Amino acid sequence: MVISNISQAGHIRIGSSSLIDFAFWVLVKDGLHVLPFDKHTLGNQELQNCGMNAQSWLNWLKLILVRHDNRLTWHVSDTNTVAQEKVQSFQGILEANNQIHNIDCNQKWCDNHQQVYLQELNQQEQGYQAALSNCRELNLEFIKESNPPQLWKDGQEIQTVLTRLWDEYQSQKYSNQFISEILQTPLLWNVELNPPTNNYREIYLVDYPDEVEIFISPIFCIVTVPNSPINQRQLDSRIFRIIQT
Repeated sequence: MVISNISQAGHIRIGSSSLIDFAFWVLVKDGLHVLPFDKHTLGNQELQNCGMNAQSWLNWLKLILVRHDNRLTWHVSDTNTVAQEKVQSFQGILEANNQIHNIDCNQKWCDNHQQVYLQELNQQEQGYQAALSNCRELNLEFIKESNPPQLWKDGQEIQTVLTRLWDEYQSQKYSNQFISEILQTPLLWNVELNPPTNNYREIYLVDYPDEVEIFISPIFCIVTVPNSPINQRQLDSRIFRIIQT
């Protein structure tokens, strides 16, 4: 997975996750319809009979997404010190290869680069604080260490079924071969490096029988990919559209 440079105006992260996929695998297996994910058959309704409904499934999916929020890894306790360390590291590399680069790392050069790094780090820390503000009531340590069944909050009976299904799912995860092919497409790398947005977005490609896109606040975009040959132009259009939501 490639992530755009923090110093840019917009940041895009595109990838896939077996944890997120599991929630959709469960949805299809059970047959529960949660708009706009209502294009699959009725399924066995085992979880619905235990009390799972559209809202409780969506609440569960949001907790799984919190576990993936990359901004929660962005914390910088002392931006000035880290900026100085980055300048010194870069300076050391250049001086060790002075015959190749021929750059004078004088005080002005150091000051300019420290300002660039400082701006980048401050923006990074702001992203981290924004992520924290979205999760004030949550136990982030528990979420980080839990698998999807453990994140289910609405009833022990459903959690027990999900635990059994999680074991069953292990032999079937990543069965959509087209998702891994998409992630190796150079166009997606260009989207990440040159994002068509001024916001931070995490886009997850998910196995689902129909083409659906949804934005889940504050940063998550779900783009479903059926397990069949891809219309690349159509997929590109879908990704660009949800990025700009």
